[in-house]
Amino acid sequence: MITISKNLIVPAAQEENRKKMTAQLSKRHPSDRKLYCVILPTTEGGVLEVIPLFALRLEAKEHDITILGVSEGREEALKLVESMIGEVYRETGEFDVKAYFLK
Repeated sequence: MITISKNLIVPAAQEENRKKMTAQLSKRHPSDRKLYCVILPTTEGGVLEVIPLFALRLEAKEHDITILGVSEGREEALKLVESMIGEVYRETGEFDVKAYFLK
């Protein structure tokens, strides 16, 4: 099962494309191969994961997926992860992203 966070995080520079990216996330067969999703970890002890949108459905067959963020391009997705982890640490002093983003 795939869940999209109601507080989906998008890089500030890509905010104007939020609707387009959100629409692609909802498609059964997304066509945009440059979109990358930031998801909660699918393995114990992980922090966040980056996965291309086109591979998301395959991953969802094995794990429940929660999409926290989306960006155009892998590098931007990695910067988004860095920003998200920094926010969690600044706010809580810990790295429990699951508890922080699911509150």
